[in-house]
Amino acid sequence: MKYWLLISALFSALNLFAQDPPAEMWVGVAVPVHFGKKDNWQWHNDAGYRTNGVSVLPHQALYRTGIRHFFNGHFNAAAGGALFFTRISYDKDDREFGQENRLWQEVVHLTNQKAAWRVQSRFRLEQRFFEPTELRAAFYATRFRYRSALVYAPTEKIQLHLADEYMQQLSNNKMQFNQNRLIASAFCTLKKQSQLQFSYIWQYRSASSSQSIIAVIFQKSIGINGNN
Repeated sequence: MKYWLLISALFSALNLFAQDPPAEMWVGVAVPVHFGKKDNWQWHNDAGYRTNGVSVLPHQALYRTGIRHFFNGHFNAAAGGALFFTRISYDKDDREFGQENRLWQEVVHLTNQKAAWRVQSRFRLEQRFFEPTELRAAFYATRFRYRSALVYAPTEKIQLHLADEYMQQLSNNKMQFNQNRLIASAFCTLKKQSQLQFSYIWQYRSASSSQSIIAVIFQKSIGINGNN
């Protein structure tokens, strides 16, 4: 009897952990369009669908776009805008989605891309404009994000990434911790300038406990002539 009580308590604890906050699944598509005489400019496009827990119900949908310039093989910078629609809570009965309008800017540094071991660093700045919902008034926030990744490329078609991304946010004249993400990813290069990315993300947020995320992203690069 004691064993059954112990097993029951264990499953109850795991269920509570899974619900607060729930695990999520992220699915995304990225379509960068390269242009310029040296292909040193890029029109960035990506869209994503994030589930409400382990289900097919939506929790968030997003579209992000911008222009990127490659200065050389080590540095590039980008700026653009984004739209996010997020369910106001994880309660499945809440059918309202709040809108966030976002501006973003980033600088990326890459080490030798021909080496098997590489390091990638990214600093991103975001201006976040939240529309009002039934639970809160409209507000504005500035978020600072720094991501550092160790990359291992055993072949030309496979890359393994281990990354950490730390975020601080300024809102109502207060600078506070926003969230931290530890990310393990595998990138597989496919035919016709396409790529498939699988990731596990462990996320800690200031408003909740840790969260596990499984993400799958498909990327298709296009040249200005549209033949890539």
